Order: sequence, then C-alpha cells, then structure tokens
Amino acid sequence: LSDFDQRLFAADDCSDVMINDANASMPGPAADIKVTTSDLRSQVGRIQNQVKEIQEVVRMYSSTTGPRRVRRQKAEIMSAEALDTNPYSRLMALKSLGVVKNYERVRDFSVALVGIGGIGVGVAEMLTRCGIGKIIIYDYDTIELANMNKMFYRPEQSGWNKTMACRHYCSELNPDCAFEVHNMDVAKDESSQKFKDSIATGSLDRKGPVNLVIGCVDNMEARQAIENVIEELQIPYLDAVVSDDAMSGAVQLIIPGRTGGLEASPIRSHMPKQPGTCAASLPTTDSIIAGLAAQNALKYLLGFGEVAFLISYNAVTNDFTTRMTYPDPRKLGPGGASTPGVATPGAY
Repeated sequence: LSDFDQRLFAADDCSDVMINDANASMPGPAADIKVTTSDLRSQVGRIQNQVKEIQEVVRMYSSTTGPRRVRRQKAEIMSAEALDTNPYSRLMALKSLGVVKNYERVRDFSVALVGIGGIGVGVAEMLTRCGIGKIIIYDYDTIELANMNKMFYRPEQSGWNKTMACRHYCSELNPDCAFEVHNMDVAKDESSQKFKDSIATGSLDRKGPVNLVIGCVDNMEARQAIENVIEELQIPYLDAVVSDDAMSGAVQLIIPGRTGGLEASPIRSHMPKQPGTCAASLPTTDSIIAGLAAQNALKYLLGFGEVAFLISYNAVTNDFTTRMTYPDPRKLGPGGASTPGVATPGAY
C-alpha cells in the first residue's frame, strides 16, 4: 500500500474503534447520558486532525515537488514600486536610498561563471536573484550525493550535468536572466579555444566580451587557464576559492595590468583528486565566500561601495583581512611599464 492508502485506512480504523468503544460502554438506552458533549467533541476533534493529515498527504503526492510551482512572468522593466507582487522592489530600494545610482543597469551586464560547485552555485543563485543580465556557466562535472552538503541540487538529480541543473534552477528563480551553459573542463587543451571564444563573444548582444569572469574552481590548473584567457582578452577576473580544510577562503579581483594576479592569492595549492580521498567542505564557509564574491561583483559592475581587491577569511578566528595587490614585475613590459589595463564598468 502507498503511504497515502495506509494513512486513509488508519483514519477509517480509528473511527471504527471509537464507535465500537462507545457502543461497548453503553449496554442500554439509558447509558446514552454517559457520553458527554465533551467526549463527543474530543472524538470529533481527533478525527478532524486525521482528516487534515490525509489532506496534507494528498497535497504532497499531487506533485513530485510538493506544492504547485508557480513561474512568474518576465518583467519588462525593473520597477521601484513597493508592492508585494514586484520581484525587484527590494533591489530597487538600493537606488531610492542612495546606495546605487542606477541599479537597473545590472541587466546590461554579462558574466562568465566557471565552476558551479559549493561556491559557484551560491554565486549563480545570488546574481540571478539580483537580476544580472546574463550568466554563462562552465563545468564538466555531474551531480553526486556527496554534493548534497553544500549545493542547491536535490538527491533525485544525481547523475545530471551540473550546468543543466543549475540553469534549470536559476531560470525558474528569475526568468528575466539569460543563461548559456558549456559542459567543458576549461583546463583541458581541447577546450581552450572554445572557452576563449565564448568569453570574447559573451556579451548580451554577442558582439563583445563578458563584463566579468568569476572563477569558483578547486584546482590551480583551471584557475591559471582562466587567468591566461583574461590576460589575453583584457577582461577582469574575480577568483573565489576555499582551502582544502574548509577553514579559510579568499576572493580576489584581478584586473590585467593594474593589479596582481594569482601569484598574490593566499591559496595557491589544492589536494589532488584521487580515489579514496577528498577535500573537506562546509556549506557555511562556501556560502560566506560566495556571498563575498557576488557582493564584490555587483560593487565592481555597478560602481558602488568599496571593491575588495583581495579579501581573505579565516573561519577559525573569524578574521577578515583586505589588501591591495600589484602587478607581478615579471609581467611588466619594457622599462617596467605595465601592460594596458582593461576599462572597468564601475570606474575602479
């Protein structure tokens, strides 16, 4: 029997038992007075509670994902109206309160997100909720049960490509955002040209590059591959990483020719992936680093607040430290001059 059938029969049995018990305690017509109004109300109350439980089971089983899922319509503009039905009212309040001059510009930006593991899924979700114009997603891995401790994926999605599952989830959150997915390992030689081309033509109109590349990968080969591409294309790169023991993390903004590169990162080594071993991970640390990455991406793109060029987090001591980074002298041109830096959207 299904869970629903078992609950239904349980309710029927309960009502039969109550009726039989009442009849047993009343040997004759005169015994009717022994059943008080309070007893009857109590019995009715118990039956009503069981009916509610059955109704809840019916509601749950009416859909594979619980309550009926509602997809909102696309919004042509970002309205500042303070209405409960306006998905952008809280975001546009940043403009009315003087925090951001022109928040609706967020729709004009395109970002490339490489790696959608514990950090990447958080960044993808936050930028989607914030109304970013377009996210290009890169990953080559599939969902496993081992991912359930730190990602928004569900157990029944085991075996899915992470890129497809991420696009499915985020597009339901905000249908106004555009998504493009690439199942590839950016560190592989055979992927390098396709990766570069997709970055170079990743703008909303596909006539120019993305505005920002965000890397959330857990190996130095992929991080260096990203850095090589952004240096060639002169595109800013936001590197977000967590240590193998999950007790520290860092977010670094790399602007070619103007700031330091990965050589300035406090985390430059990762545990090799091999059978029987794995790095530690905490959803708390991953979420903190994801939040810092998404926050700095918005500040950089929209030009508000102070962008952290390198912010480090120590989960053991609860310390946050920030500092500026400077170009590696080995990358400077003749005479010590730096290579031309890319123009930044937020004037940083």
